[in-house]
Amino acid sequence: MLRSLTNLGDTPTRPHLLAALRRLYALNLALLGLPGLLIGVPLGLFTPAWSSLPALVGLCVAGLLCAVLALALAQQKMKAAIPGTPEGRDLAMSAAIQAASAPAAPLLMACTTLKEPLSLLALLTLTLLSGLVGWLLLGLWAGKAGLEEQRARAVAG
Repeated sequence: MLRSLTNLGDTPTRPHLLAALRRLYALNLALLGLPGLLIGVPLGLFTPAWSSLPALVGLCVAGLLCAVLALALAQQKMKAAIPGTPEGRDLAMSAAIQAASAPAAPLLMACTTLKEPLSLLALLTLTLLSGLVGWLLLGLWAGKAGLEEQRARAVAG
């Protein structure tokens, strides 16, 4: 799974960089989501149900803020990326790792609200949407940091 990361080189093409970013994103999402599930599910099962609507709304708003902040910080990191440079490649990889935390935060919050179907549904929807936005941003970042095929051949040759 990590072979695409180690064989990327200093000047990766856009398709190769996109494949590597997607693998890195998925790996980090799994690394963040698994402990969240292991902690959140027992917590959600063995704690009493919340009956306070403002607390549940606050939890959903906190999940939204965490996801938006993680994606905004990852996007901010990519502003300094220069296409076709090792620094641009490294910034894209760092941003992919950071973006994986966007769906992980609401997922943990969703696991703790297993006894509240409405907030569970809202937080799982937020988890899926923030994961999709992060996945789509990877394509933009690969386009910004990677080289086009023709330019890569000129640099290599």
